[in-house]
Amino acid sequence: MITPDVLDLLERFQTTIVGVVGFLGVIWTLSANARHSRAEHSRQLSTRQATLRRILVAEFRNYSLGLKQNLDAAPPEGELFSVGKVRRLLSDSLTADLGLLEPDEIDIVVNALISLDGFDHHLENLCQHSLETRFLISPDALPQFREAAERMATALELAVEALHLHGER
Repeated sequence: MITPDVLDLLERFQTTIVGVVGFLGVIWTLSANARHSRAEHSRQLSTRQATLRRILVAEFRNYSLGLKQNLDAAPPEGELFSVGKVRRLLSDSLTADLGLLEPDEIDIVVNALISLDGFDHHLENLCQHSLETRFLISPDALPQFREAAERMATALELAVEALHLHGER
């Protein structure tokens, strides 16, 4: 049972006790909110990273498939071979978001993007005529095109594979 002395002490210090208990409650609430905010931020970051990886994988895979279709296509007899120009639809607008990826992923993606730009420049040098969306390559430059396209397709496939591996971690 509580003695009168204890009741007297509680009555005299009730404001202090309530203040301390209230202050501890505020500290606990702030701490819980901070933990929740960190978890939510981490979840949002993971979602943005996964989305960015998927977009880059889809774009790189499409470029690689297009290159392979060009490699598999039978060249026209004595005519110019038509090849579409690389049009980076999404990766151009996502450059600022690359910082969301891991450093080695950034290296892989940036190298793939630089290679795509370099491939376009290489095709400009190989082509006989250039249209707005296509390169027209002469039959004698076709072996050089095929070699460059094979290397580019392989590089893009490696980038896709690396992004998949990082996304699975």
